[in-house]
Amino acid sequence: MRKLWITIIVIVGVLSGGIFFLLNITSEDISEVESEVDDIVVVIEPEPEIIIKSITSSSSLELSDEERIYIEEDALILLSYLDGVYRLVYDYDINTNSFVMVYEDQIVRVDFNSNTMTVNGGEPLENSLIVKKVDALYVALDQLKELFNMDYFIMEDPFYQLTVDFNSDGSETYILKEIIKEKTESLPETITMTWEAVYSRKTDVSSLYSMQGLDVISPVWYEVTDATGRLSSKKQDDYIEWARAENLELWPAVTNSFDPDMTSVILNDSKLRQTLIEKLVDLYSSNGFDGINIDFENIYKKDKNKLSQFIAELTASFHQRGMLVSIDVTFPGGSDNWSKCYDHQTLGQWVDYMVVMSYDEHWGSSPISGSVASLNWLDKNFEVLTQMVDSDKLIMGIPFYMRVWFERPHKEEVNKMKVTSDAITMHKMENILASNDYNILWDENAAQNYISFIDPEDNAVKKIWIEDAESLQHKISIVHKYKLKGIAAWRRGYELESIWNVLEDALEKSE
Repeated sequence: MRKLWITIIVIVGVLSGGIFFLLNITSEDISEVESEVDDIVVVIEPEPEIIIKSITSSSSLELSDEERIYIEEDALILLSYLDGVYRLVYDYDINTNSFVMVYEDQIVRVDFNSNTMTVNGGEPLENSLIVKKVDALYVALDQLKELFNMDYFIMEDPFYQLTVDFNSDGSETYILKEIIKEKTESLPETITMTWEAVYSRKTDVSSLYSMQGLDVISPVWYEVTDATGRLSSKKQDDYIEWARAENLELWPAVTNSFDPDMTSVILNDSKLRQTLIEKLVDLYSSNGFDGINIDFENIYKKDKNKLSQFIAELTASFHQRGMLVSIDVTFPGGSDNWSKCYDHQTLGQWVDYMVVMSYDEHWGSSPISGSVASLNWLDKNFEVLTQMVDSDKLIMGIPFYMRVWFERPHKEEVNKMKVTSDAITMHKMENILASNDYNILWDENAAQNYISFIDPEDNAVKKIWIEDAESLQHKISIVHKYKLKGIAAWRRGYELESIWNVLEDALEKSE
């Protein structure tokens, strides 16, 4: 359980013609060992954003005495000063004149056009939560108490002091949290997951076999195809029957078609976000799926915060139906659209599991040859990521594939090799090794076997960093080192059948 108390002191004065806020946060995080955290005093100067503005950011936003009294007497506080509260986010959509707040697993949506609000998708009620005043949004604290079962008290003189206790028991939210907690705890201590890639053809269920130690399978069945949130489907009922007969959790994946423009339209429109989430919730709950895997990639960096807002809204909605949420991400850093578009720390507060696509260190069009996922690269990146996200939420992606690198003399540049590559499966690699007596070397940094040779057919130098039982065992050492939740393999069908026993032994899974 997590406890969080916020004390907000509002000092009304004439200095610089503004109002000053002090935020005193005392937090107690209960992990494996409880520890007390000293008081931290922070002076906050929030940046203005659309209508949610700091009243100290501009003289034009200065409050009159009458307005100050109005705010104090009605127990209202500027929303900016709730920023940073654990598992509380909000968003104002200027285009639709609507507002959404998510706290834990509860969602309140306000339509200022009709001044109505809905709580967790219920019937519209008169809006009594959010007040628009002086080009700013204020939250009514008594409604926070009523809607979210929060407790607070106010001390009058000499300061206007507000304390909010975000740790009330017995509410619907608490019950929902217990349900999700039970679902996560029902999974093995270490999860083994794989994706079922489905493209133009359906999966031949008759060709499937029992994968030793596998807990979760994520068939890539759904895709958002346009800005209205239309979904395409490759769902297979016979596959569902097979997965359930194998006692596998089903977390079907949904992608954004890797279309940044379409994704941006949806993320920046609160109504479109709501529509898409409702479609997904209905679809997944009606099929009895255990959870969802969000595979949204190639997103504009400027939409990073909107993506976090979407995931918070989606997670709350899925939790209300008793379903788990996982999201696929890359490591921090890297390119804007493929890496920096993820706010790992915020996303990690909301989702149940973060599946890290920890492969393609050297991607298909890399200008230099190298491993798909070297051990040193994994170690360095997980050291960073575990400072942002609870390690018990992190699932490490592992590749069941590798790349054959082709290096040929460049035809346009002096003293340079042109590098290309082809991805191959573990099956193909086995055939390559059986075709010749290669000199196999061990790459210590990558923790992989390596071969290089000249192909007489096209005079290309070929290099392969091999993914096999030995390399994957080394990769799983990262799971143990950082106490990660488990592994997720891309993808089923690329592996040798024997690899599942190797993975299970390496993870030391207990029934």
